[in-house]
Amino acid sequence: MEATDGADKDRFLLVKAKDGDKSAYGKLVLIYQRRLVRQIFMMMGRIDTAEDIVQEAFVKGFFALDSFEINRPFYPWIIKIARNLALNLIKKENKMSVFSELDETEIEVVDVSDNPLETLIDKENDRRLALAVLALPIAFRTVFVLRTVEKMSYEDIAKKLKISVGTVNSRLSRAREKLVEMLKDLL
Repeated sequence: MEATDGADKDRFLLVKAKDGDKSAYGKLVLIYQRRLVRQIFMMMGRIDTAEDIVQEAFVKGFFALDSFEINRPFYPWIIKIARNLALNLIKKENKMSVFSELDETEIEVVDVSDNPLETLIDKENDRRLALAVLALPIAFRTVFVLRTVEKMSYEDIAKKLKISVGTVNSRLSRAREKLVEMLKDLL
């Protein structure tokens, strides 16, 4: 069985991992780890916390492989585990204010341009956007990340955070207003 595209490769590795091949699961970790860290970092604001959450998510995922439906995509399943761990940590620590220190770790951006100047500008813009998102109050940041990065519906966000759809809409609107204000020189 040879994998031809990303989904086939994931399925191939998942079948092997479900059969006990830890190195196959390790390959899935390598494929998705950076992407997961980047998304959880946007929620949590600290790279070390994001890395810990992602590591825990992969461990939980490994032990839950028996319940994973092999024909479903792997990434949405593992990001849901990581996102739930992040939300649980936020609730546990009752972080409803702006982080006092922003982690200055740069988020790596894949180079898709042949023009070095465009690449540099894109990286700087992405860095500034990430720092602006991290500067949002956690209530606004969480809703913003779940909607824009995770592409969750307003209803799903409301259920996940146990708030009303109106509150989701209000927080998302306020988050966007604050981001526009912080990044007005880029717009």
